[in-house]
Amino acid sequence: MGSIKYCLDLQEDLKGLLFDGSNLENEDSDLFVFILNLENPKDVLEHSKNLKDEGNTSFKVGDFDSALEKYSLSCVFLSCLALQEEDARTFFSQLATSVVLNMAASLLKKEFEHVGKLCSIVLNYDSINVKALFRRANAAIGLGKFELASWDLKGSP
Repeated sequence: MGSIKYCLDLQEDLKGLLFDGSNLENEDSDLFVFILNLENPKDVLEHSKNLKDEGNTSFKVGDFDSALEKYSLSCVFLSCLALQEEDARTFFSQLATSVVLNMAASLLKKEFEHVGKLCSIVLNYDSINVKALFRRANAAIGLGKFELASWDLKGSP
């Protein structure tokens, strides 16, 4: 879970999320350049974790838009890191999985279309992740795709 290839693949998936129909503007590229030039990736990981925690606080009070914004910003930071140390890669992997699943939970409260994609990213790396399977099934039910929901609820990778 902490290999360099695993982290790079997961980062590419995060970047795909950010740029696929997103609201990122050209000036946001300055943020990416800033993150890429930081010398201590552990500080970036810690900041990303803090953003996730802020998103969790917003989620708990029902402010799903704010939660999604915080989780998305956390993804921006995570997608730009260069991780060389094993412990940093492991922390990154766990944090990225958590952030993506939290984004899916936030979207389940308002729209179902993108939840499946988010959960599928997690399932690409952890094919039996119960939260990803459950949230993707809930989204499928919300979209009236009961056969797909049944497949996920049975735990089929």
